[in-house]
Amino acid sequence: MKKQLTGKSMFLFCLGDFSRAIFNGLTATYLMYIFIPQSTSSLPLLLPYGALTFAAIRGVGVIFDALIDPFIASKSDNCKHRLGARVPFLRYASLPMALFAVLMVFMPVNSQSWINAMLLLYNFFSSLFLVPYYALIAELVTDTKRRVFFSTINTLLFVLGSAVIYVTPIIKNALLSAGMSEIAAWRCAFLVFGIVGGACAFISSFSIKEDEYVERSAGYVPLIESLKATFRYKNFVILLVGYMLMWIAFSFFNSTLMYYVTMLLGLSDSYAVIIMAIAMIVGVLSYPLVNILAKKVGKKPLLIGACIAYVIIYLGIYFSAAVINAIGALATGILIGALIGFPISITNIIPVAAFSDLAQYDTIKTGENRAAMFVASRNLLHQLSQAIVLFIVPLTITGSVVEGSANYEGVRTTALIAAGFIAAALVFYVFYEDKKITGVIDEYNATHK
Repeated sequence: MKKQLTGKSMFLFCLGDFSRAIFNGLTATYLMYIFIPQSTSSLPLLLPYGALTFAAIRGVGVIFDALIDPFIASKSDNCKHRLGARVPFLRYASLPMALFAVLMVFMPVNSQSWINAMLLLYNFFSSLFLVPYYALIAELVTDTKRRVFFSTINTLLFVLGSAVIYVTPIIKNALLSAGMSEIAAWRCAFLVFGIVGGACAFISSFSIKEDEYVERSAGYVPLIESLKATFRYKNFVILLVGYMLMWIAFSFFNSTLMYYVTMLLGLSDSYAVIIMAIAMIVGVLSYPLVNILAKKVGKKPLLIGACIAYVIIYLGIYFSAAVINAIGALATGILIGALIGFPISITNIIPVAAFSDLAQYDTIKTGENRAAMFVASRNLLHQLSQAIVLFIVPLTITGSVVEGSANYEGVRTTALIAAGFIAAALVFYVFYEDKKITGVIDEYNATHK
């Protein structure tokens, strides 16, 4: 019998999610803010045709990411390296991922130029790290209840990374006060977090000896056959589509938070730190409750509850003018942070555990370990969701394909669109058979101790 992962090993391995949070925050929250500045900003317009070009470049990068994921998954699932099927990929990709995340804002030209459109290398190395990383998460812990706890540690590190990354505007503003230009200040902030994120990913890749924890199947499964087989489960497709729609809505919040704070609430961008800090604190404090509820009622009711909460919050953002008139701008921001914390914790903990359940269920039914292909299939739709966000949000907030500045009505409209996506996710989650999947796994674990 393979070793059980200790709490210390879990923590060190989950630093990979701390790293993911940092790079996700840099690219999802701040990159668009830099490339599509407000009219009052001193940031230069760096891309011809502004929002349209940014949306196209990011969309191409995301699609490239989604297409390369199954190839990486197949190579990882069939890897026979002496260090394991996952760890070699993590070690190779960790530092290049950090390097190219930082280089995205070190543009060669400080004015509108097609030369500034260089983003694909970050997408490649991010996939090379994250596909094997999440496959290993599905393999390291096989007990369905302990898996939720493991996912909670992952989420805690992700949330801490997300909280840290919201300090970026404070660093930027401090450097501005010291006399640095706005673009140089943003670059320095990206460099600081690139170093931190790269170090955490590197530590994670050396935190475990894979063969001590994971059983490997000997068979080779061709890429196309493995990809097709992954989609044969109705529950996987249901969970996958619901997850995609949920992340579209959640990504709207990440991508437009700075605009919500500065344009809808009329506050300084530094208040984004306060709002997200409140959300993170509420989320972390709710982790024990999420674990308890997951054990008692299962994952499905929590996913449905999170969707309902998101709909209410996004509609509140859309009608924020009325809320601000009633309680004030700062109180409205604090209320948003307090309300969104609990559904964020569910969004981060439960889907990861549910997808790991499905990967293990497939291994039990087929005898083949295709955990990385499950991750790649999930990423395929996840990246599609990001492409949708990257296309819709820039064009919505500007209301034009050529003008580079965001406007009030465009920013407000993003909240209404997000509410529609999350309502659609709720419909899909209603049909997910969580108890059927976990029942098969629990029965298998009970007879193979």
